[in-house]
Amino acid sequence: MRRNADWEDMRLFLAVARAGGLAGAAERTGASPATLGRRVASLEKSLGKRLVEREARGYRLTADGRDLVRRLEDMDQAANAISAWSEGGQMRRPVRISAGDWTTRLLIGHIGEFWSAQAGWMPEFLSDLRDRDVARRQIDIGIRNRRPEQPWLAGVRTGEVHFSVYQTRGESEADAGDGPVPDMGWIGLVEDDARSPTGVWLQETHGHEMALTVNRASLALSLVRQGHGRMLLPEFVGGAFPDLVSLGRIEHLSTERWLVMHQDERHEPAIREALTGLSRLLKRDPLLKAGVLG
Repeated sequence: MRRNADWEDMRLFLAVARAGGLAGAAERTGASPATLGRRVASLEKSLGKRLVEREARGYRLTADGRDLVRRLEDMDQAANAISAWSEGGQMRRPVRISAGDWTTRLLIGHIGEFWSAQAGWMPEFLSDLRDRDVARRQIDIGIRNRRPEQPWLAGVRTGEVHFSVYQTRGESEADAGDGPVPDMGWIGLVEDDARSPTGVWLQETHGHEMALTVNRASLALSLVRQGHGRMLLPEFVGGAFPDLVSLGRIEHLSTERWLVMHQDERHEPAIREALTGLSRLLKRDPLLKAGVLG
């Protein structure tokens, strides 16, 4: 692999990946589409891996391309921090926090309770269903539904998450606005969310009763509140909306909630400060704030 040109090729490849193609990356970097195309091809040759599939509407990342992007994000953060430090700015330690979509939205809605702009660390939220690798430093803190088993990981238990079925309260005169609307169908999940515990339970128990499907549970919440179906939701989500009524908890889907971090880094000042704030918030078992659903 060439050593002297790789970082510039990688930096421009990251811009292309983030923009989804050459045109958008050209606007962000100032490099021409032709130059960007050559840089990506050069990087593929250097690494001996195909990073993108070239399609009519842009570039689609291959599995190797997605893997490289995850690694380059760390390098890009480090480069930006060094640049800020060299220019005399205060370098704050980024703390990467990974959680599912609902928990990430919960944290963002309550961010002022565990972080401020004057803190010595900067949160970076990663919302997805994957268990990103703490050991390989893909993240600093993972919010998980079980105690970590690996000896190099440490965990702090912050409570439990319970799930209930929700639908809108009745609005007709016959329902008197108090109870659930009868004979309502279910909202199902497809694609990645269909493989979550919620998605699997919905398919196994009510797959034949689906009124419609979406690929994100947060989209289902909006449909439930409009009266288009019922849905399984974490109670910290459903309980935040007075226009929803619970039809009962699904006990066997309840999980623990853990903060997971690397054993060697748990006492680093920035990580320790983030852990203390997050633990204090989650042990209070707060409800979702509606303003983070946009």
